Amino acid sequence: MDARNWRRTITVRTVCGAVFWEPHNNDIQANVAAMEDALRGCPWYGGESHPVFVQDGVGLLAGRWAGERGPVAETQAGTDCRDGLTVAADARLDNREELMAALAIVPADGTELSNAELLLRAYQRWDVDCAARLLGDFVFVIWDSGRQRLVCVRDFVGARPLYYHYQPGRRFTFASDLMALIACPQISRQLNLAYVKAHLLTVPGQYQHPIHTFYQEIEKLPPAHCLIVDRAGLRLHAYWKPDHIPERRYRDEEEYVAELRSLLRSAVACRVQDTGHEVGAHISGGLDSSSLAVLSHQILRAENRAATGISWAPPFSVVAPMEQDERSLVQATAEAGGFAVCYTTLTEDQVLEHAARDITAQPTTTLQLELAASRQAASLGIRTMVSGWGGDELLAFNGRGYFASLLRQGRWLTLQRELALQSRLHGGSVWKSWIRRGIFPYLPAAVLRLLRSQTVRRATTLPAYLRPDFAALLASTQELPRPDLRERPGVRQMQIALLLNGHIPYRLESWAAHGATLGMTYTYPLLDRRLVEFALSIPEELFFKHGWKRYLFRTAMAGILPDEVRWHKVKADPAMVKHVKQVTEAADNRVRAALAERADNLFVDVEQLIAAKEAAARAAEDGSVQARRRRASVERGQWLAFVDPSAVL
Repeated sequence: MDARNWRRTITVRTVCGAVFWEPHNNDIQANVAAMEDALRGCPWYGGESHPVFVQDGVGLLAGRWAGERGPVAETQAGTDCRDGLTVAADARLDNREELMAALAIVPADGTELSNAELLLRAYQRWDVDCAARLLGDFVFVIWDSGRQRLVCVRDFVGARPLYYHYQPGRRFTFASDLMALIACPQISRQLNLAYVKAHLLTVPGQYQHPIHTFYQEIEKLPPAHCLIVDRAGLRLHAYWKPDHIPERRYRDEEEYVAELRSLLRSAVACRVQDTGHEVGAHISGGLDSSSLAVLSHQILRAENRAATGISWAPPFSVVAPMEQDERSLVQATAEAGGFAVCYTTLTEDQVLEHAARDITAQPTTTLQLELAASRQAASLGIRTMVSGWGGDELLAFNGRGYFASLLRQGRWLTLQRELALQSRLHGGSVWKSWIRRGIFPYLPAAVLRLLRSQTVRRATTLPAYLRPDFAALLASTQELPRPDLRERPGVRQMQIALLLNGHIPYRLESWAAHGATLGMTYTYPLLDRRLVEFALSIPEELFFKHGWKRYLFRTAMAGILPDEVRWHKVKADPAMVKHVKQVTEAADNRVRAALAERADNLFVDVEQLIAAKEAAARAAEDGSVQARRRRASVERGQWLAFVDPSAVL
């Protein structure tokens, strides 16, 4: 099949559409029109949207970011009308050459082949099994008119989101941008009370689930899954499973180090080369982000380009140097790597904006500082942001579960040696570590809760400032299960539990939605599938050795990171914490005023909430951990005041 026969390609940053199985031609037109209006209403889509295919109850729609024109090879939609296949895709494929070889596409033809067109050929060859052969960040949908079905695929870690609404036997509506989906007139914004309840009872942090959302009628396609939709219903298929990764066993440590370095450099290169615009890289004093910033800059220098480090920490002009200041490590890395660093100044406006977000419609996590950092980056022309997210759970894992595994295997001498070395390096009691890290992972959850009742607290009651009728509804709602990520025996078991928990894709969804508003793509080299599979396959002792957690990653970064960063014992960011505290406290009155303007909301009694916030703020003046936790607990339901009034119970 010649590339010239492919009928249509356009630049795509969001995909959405619907399938109606009943002859409701007016309904499909109304849905497409509503989605078009939603995309046009978002300034970051430049007031444009493009129907890719609207016919016989099926509509696919694509949107692109403002200012993007012309072909962009990594993100295109294509249609092959002759074979009855239509694809809309937002995809960066990292194994194009491998795919073309398997599909017998000669290189000369492949240079003109968009990723979307390549996805269609892969589907024609391997059907839904094509998903397992893909490397990269992607979401795509294929309408197969011959079989009257829609195939939806999300990448293995969830870098690209996909939300959907399904009414059995009638319609299926989907969008990679949640705002486009909730604009559809047939979709109710009824709140998912079970999800809301779980969210309110998750303290500290936020409740995350791979499938559920804040809306009763909207779900997410989980990472590493393919969804087949036809008149008979939905069929969900996992095309990648973390517990199916074969083990790697090499002769010596150097082989693991060499493979890690090779895979890491390749993962970074796939994400920063040939982007055609400025690249930023998050950088803190930690191993993950520091290594990615250095490698990004090294790779870009070959193109006479540069990466810019983006730190959440404040400039020294805003907060003077402090003890255990991570900025000294940031500076050391940047000077050794030869790249510039931009620090972040948080403003009261941004604190207010973050507090007033409707998190039911705008996925929001770890975004307060990123609002400021990303906008500063965008002002520098940065359109690709490299993040170290996911490293702590996988490649640079701290080895949780290793000591309990040693105990189970009867390797007590190794356990004693490692705990003694850890104590020598970091302090602490060896015998307490035996109990906490070796024995506690085997105890039943109920016993562990009793033993840790004074140190580990979990919310058991809803906030007192909820409106009585809303509180009664929540009280009668069965709670969704909350994950128990306590330490258990086995490094790999812990890594898999963290990977499947939902917090990793939730940040990806949040930053994808925010990045769209700036025309910015976030990339996560440490969540590259090849690196994830490497991390899940190596011996567990490589994560903790000679008293050092993250041992293999530290070792592999020799010559990439300064030794003071590589072997730094404690990661602390006191300057960032101080700056956020100062600005947040300064913005408190403005947040309270914004709350007062929402006094007629359906969910919280604003006067009670403000009184509780003021009491918590007074108590927090002593700076104790308990006081900060109480303040966080009080504010856990504040977001309800800012939920769009069109959301219903």
